[in-house]
Amino acid sequence: MKNTVKFKKATKTFDANLSGFIEAVSFQESTSDLSLSLNHPINIRAAGIINKLGYMGLFQFGEEALYDLGYYLGDRGISYEDIKGEGKETPIYKSWKSQFDSNNWVGKWSGKRGVKSKNDFLNSPQIQYEVIKEWIAKLCNQLRNMYMNEFFGRTIQGVEITESGAIAGMHLVGHGGLGAFLGISKYKNAKQTDGNGVHVKEYIKMFNGFNLEICCPRKINISLIDKYDNPLINNEVFIVSKYSGKHVTGETKVKVKSDENGNLPVIVRHPDTEIKIVADGKESNTIIQKAKEIQNATLKDFEISKIPATLGKDSAPQPRPQPTKTPQEVRVEQSSSENDKKNIADEKKDVIFNIQIVEGDTGKPISNMGFFLTYKENIKKHTADGNGVKQNIRAEIGQDIEITVSGDGRKQKIHHFKVEESLNNQTLKVKLPVHSFQLFVKKDGKVVPNTTTTVFYRTRKIIKKTNNSGVINLKMLVGFVYGFGVGQKELARARVVKVKSSIIFNVNSGFVKESKQLDLQKKTTIPPQNNTSQSKVPPQNPTEAKKEVPELSQQNTHTETGGRPLTTVSNQAPATSDTTRYHIYSDGKIKRENKSATGYAEYIYYDKNGQVHNIGKTAFIVAPKRQSGNALVGGNVYLVDQRQLKSYKSRDGKVGYEWDIYLENRERYYLKGDAFAAVIGAMCSLGYGYYHGSGFSDKAGRSVGSSSHYNGINGDFRYLGLNGCHKGGPVLVSQVSRFDWDANVKFVNALYLFGYKSFGSQVMKRKGVPDRELPHVTFTNSDHDNHLHLQGYQPNIQDI
Repeated sequence: MKNTVKFKKATKTFDANLSGFIEAVSFQESTSDLSLSLNHPINIRAAGIINKLGYMGLFQFGEEALYDLGYYLGDRGISYEDIKGEGKETPIYKSWKSQFDSNNWVGKWSGKRGVKSKNDFLNSPQIQYEVIKEWIAKLCNQLRNMYMNEFFGRTIQGVEITESGAIAGMHLVGHGGLGAFLGISKYKNAKQTDGNGVHVKEYIKMFNGFNLEICCPRKINISLIDKYDNPLINNEVFIVSKYSGKHVTGETKVKVKSDENGNLPVIVRHPDTEIKIVADGKESNTIIQKAKEIQNATLKDFEISKIPATLGKDSAPQPRPQPTKTPQEVRVEQSSSENDKKNIADEKKDVIFNIQIVEGDTGKPISNMGFFLTYKENIKKHTADGNGVKQNIRAEIGQDIEITVSGDGRKQKIHHFKVEESLNNQTLKVKLPVHSFQLFVKKDGKVVPNTTTTVFYRTRKIIKKTNNSGVINLKMLVGFVYGFGVGQKELARARVVKVKSSIIFNVNSGFVKESKQLDLQKKTTIPPQNNTSQSKVPPQNPTEAKKEVPELSQQNTHTETGGRPLTTVSNQAPATSDTTRYHIYSDGKIKRENKSATGYAEYIYYDKNGQVHNIGKTAFIVAPKRQSGNALVGGNVYLVDQRQLKSYKSRDGKVGYEWDIYLENRERYYLKGDAFAAVIGAMCSLGYGYYHGSGFSDKAGRSVGSSSHYNGINGDFRYLGLNGCHKGGPVLVSQVSRFDWDANVKFVNALYLFGYKSFGSQVMKRKGVPDRELPHVTFTNSDHDNHLHLQGYQPNIQDI
């Protein structure tokens, strides 16, 4: 989402993320332009600025800020440790504090990051960029410690208090000035303006709405979609927050608007704040702001009135500064002189134009085509309309634009051009290349000749037969996704990548058998006249059907074909790759492909109907192997971070999970690769549901807060509650009105099926009714009244 702010009587647009916030602060403080490289002359000049009050650099740091961060040692060599404990009215404290009043920089430097002098600092915009990130994190910590984050979501003097606005305000006038503006009595006498007379209110308003990734470790991201899964764009809603704390008590309401992707501005409130989204008299369920979690929610078919507005213009995305030149910078330098750049910068003239994507061979428009524009070094996604046109693109004359489409892990460039004045109010037609490649069909490492297959491409089913070399020759549009299968069954998907001249699909005996049956059926069955129905294929039993599914690699999750989004995309990879694949079946079996790989773990679930679900792919984390008590025993264990694959939902919403982990001060987000496969297999086998737990091991494979959670195998889950009430908080065994007995029994049995053969729990006791105990429980105690403990791990894993 974009955040538009006004600086110096001009409007400039920044990305509403951390890098956008840093660029905005630097632009305001020193008129730098971090959309350019840090070594650009504009930024080198800004990094060396010292104003009349002694504040210096891209972000106008003062002595006290760099002292707090450990770079500057002060004018007098008096350490804060020397006066720690002294009252603020004592001479020694006042003397220590006064050394920062002049910003004369006459003291010594610590040498942190190699900065040993004022000149070292001024001559390094790269170091200044890292220092501002440290400073943001420090200010955020101060906000929490002083309970100022309780004010997030409140409106004061007509300005909403947000995380990023408060951070910018503290950067301007310190925590005292911010506290005075918030109305905290102990800061009532603090100055609310800086040395130049700028009021903190101006900064709070100016820098609202940025998502500071390194600040509070909690965010709520909400998307609005209609009943057809289309984003609700430019829709106005209210965020209603209810909280009772040290400084703030009661309910607040702020009005926000969704962006071009249907996303609301990031929500950050004090932990335990109750939040609802309200519009047109309709409200969402209550969302509880959690302390250390990124929470994501989608409100579907949320009936909201659209705000009358003109078509929004595409804005120039903000890049992250790069130490080296990009291909675009090189092209610009080759095509224009420094004088040309100066004239363009002076004019700052924009043009508005359209882009139409057409087929490279026929020239026909491609409806609803998704593509990316790289402008000023950053990539932004666009979607064409039904005529293949993306309208009202705004760009600055002289800038370089690169057009790309989705690829295999990286974007594929299809065109680039320089923005010229003649482009204004015109439509630029861009051809999407057609790529020719070979598809190899193999079984057990050998090609499969003369076998009939089906290629699914742009809503068509194309019958293709491999030649004597097991090859099918194909020609398709770059970036598009096609399916591969047999008969009417689409078993895998892949993307057209122009640098790949071939792709391999591995099949098994079930695939070949069905292909032959279909060929035989066509030869022996003569369809009746005027009847277009398909020939019937003899039914197969479930066991055979399961065997037909090729062992596939699936890693991408979205692309466009004929304008329609796809749920899964597969990309064949050789068995010698760095990825271990876990093929998880609904009957509890797990087939592990490429066991020795240590780079990545990939998870694919096959439901009882034979449907394939790409759960996702994530990097392995290497940790030393341990035993009880966390002692090292030699060797390594390969863990995955649960947060990277914390949710999955099939297109029909019937298979998948949402899984949250949180335990205060214990970051137990890590599971052994196959243990993660077992847990998500159990979840997916039950349909779709929400799960919450306190986790498994920490990143080093250690058991934290218990004795048995080592090596990422044993873990804990919150008991499931009636009507999903466990999403709002723990459910106790004793809470008969909340404890969902049937759901917990099913979950335990599913975990047992996938390899967890022993559980820790507590007996459910009710008056006048026999005690109840969950199945497969081997130990009970009072410590497990609010969670289920998983152990006894014996998975059914077959290496293939």
